Amino acid sequence: MPEANHTETAPRKIAILGTGDAATGNDQTPAPILAAAGDGFRPELVDVPGAVFPGTPAAREASALAYVAAGLAAERAGYDALYINTVGDYGLHALREAATVPVTGSGEGAIRQADDRAFSIVTIWPPALRFIYDHVLQDADATGQCHSIHHLSQDHDLDMLGEPHDFVQEMQACSMTSMARIEAACQVALDQEGADVIVLGCTCMQPVAAILQAEGIPIIEPMVSGYQNAEILLA
Repeated sequence: MPEANHTETAPRKIAILGTGDAATGNDQTPAPILAAAGDGFRPELVDVPGAVFPGTPAAREASALAYVAAGLAAERAGYDALYINTVGDYGLHALREAATVPVTGSGEGAIRQADDRAFSIVTIWPPALRFIYDHVLQDADATGQCHSIHHLSQDHDLDMLGEPHDFVQEMQACSMTSMARIEAACQVALDQEGADVIVLGCTCMQPVAAILQAEGIPIIEPMVSGYQNAEILLA
């Protein structure tokens, strides 16, 4: 009797482009993405050489070019989909036009998960970086769907980036002071501004999502929701 032919299908690889706006130096695929990966998919972190902090429109454009180059290199290396792991979606449309595999980003994925619900963005980034969100909302045709953007830091806080105990590290550590500010902004958006759901404005805020959800606050966390959108597009 002939033996059965057991052929396993290789998992489809999704390139995770970068660690986001608040890179920590970790060279591992983010744990939340690994935990969210569906059967038959393999997310892998891919470096984005030349990416810089998008503190100005010019820097944002430089990062966009870097993400496009890294994405096309990942496609040539055999990845089946490309995921821009930052809410800014730097280079998303240019990369989508140039690549032949599915492309999406954290910002787009979060907005898609909001569906037709009104949402507000709550972000650790200061008002000086509002242009990043304006780009994402315009590209996703969701400007009218976004009822407000709450910035949890001041412009001068950008000078602290890279210093010990800066506001990014504080947020990632889920300190109580930061959590109180996040919660207050969420409640204002939900109770006073007509938002149905809150979109967190940076992938570095991922650690606080579960805390807010446990308190009954409707949250869309962009790192995981964006990655899940990549799987949907690939499937």
